[in-house]
Amino acid sequence: MKWLSVNTGSLNENFELWDDEKKLAEISFTKGTRIARFVSSISRRIFFFEKKGLLYPKAIIKNEYGIKMGKLKLGKQQAQNGFLELDGKKYQYIFNENNSGELNVYDEIKNSTILTCTFPLPTQTQSTLKSTSFLDSKLPSLLLVLCWYAFQPNTLAIK
Repeated sequence: MKWLSVNTGSLNENFELWDDEKKLAEISFTKGTRIARFVSSISRRIFFFEKKGLLYPKAIIKNEYGIKMGKLKLGKQQAQNGFLELDGKKYQYIFNENNSGELNVYDEIKNSTILTCTFPLPTQTQSTLKSTSFLDSKLPSLLLVLCWYAFQPNTLAIK
């Protein structure tokens, strides 16, 4: 699977989730806010994102009712790896290993990769990317929505 940036001059930041030649979902982030609209064949949702913590930063995803659905924690400050929690289950993730733009989510109990996806790298240079926080990009939000979508019981996203 892969996320593609499809900004077409609109006021929002838009991304599409593709699996081979099939579009699975779209997400649109309202600029200046931390609100996203998600559309797929299984669901239409609105998500809210928050960034919390100074010493231990994390991203939080909430549903349209304001109920916390999950969170993403960095392994260490400025890191592109760490842990995410959805529906009470914990997973480890590693993003952009070897500058590939690829993300892998691991099930620690089974010690195996359960999800792989490519993400659009920010238009910044690698040195700028390393000096800014991973949480300041849209990548944590896309990761949380991807995992929520892929782990739905009626989704055929995971093969």
